[in-house]
Order: sequence, then C-alpha cells, then structure tokens
Amino acid sequence: MTHETSETPGEEHLLLSADTNGDGKADVWMVDTTGDGKADLYQFDTTGDGTVDVTIVEDPDHGEAARTVVEGDGGHPVPS
Repeated sequence: MTHETSETPGEEHLLLSADTNGDGKADVWMVDTTGDGKADLYQFDTTGDGTVDVTIVEDPDHGEAARTVVEGDGGHPVPS
C-alpha cells in the first residue's frame, strides 16, 4: 500500500493508492479533489487491466453519506 500526497491533474491530490491484487500496480485510488485533506473521489480497477472500472464520488453537501457511482457497476455486475 502506498500513502502519497502527490498532485494529479486538475488540482486534485492523491491521498492513497494501493495494490490490492499483488501485481505491483496500483488498482485503488483515493483522491481529494477539494483540497480539504479528505478523500471524495474513489477509483477502482476491478479487472486488473490497468484502467479504472468504477468511479465513486461524494456529494460535497452530504459527505460519505451520499456516495454515488458515476462510472462502472459499483462492483456489482448486472446479471445477463
């Protein structure tokens, strides 16, 4: 697991990245987009292919109580 505070495009700050499947590449990212020191954007590479599959954001007025999946299936594939 990596604990970093490095700038990313758009004035965002990477708070945490982690390699959860042991392949040596990060597949989970927690980002502070507002600069308040708290994560409000969460991204996950659920397939291990190096691309973000799920993006979750927090409503700034409600914090973590109002997390919304804005891209992907939130880790719950739709049955075919």
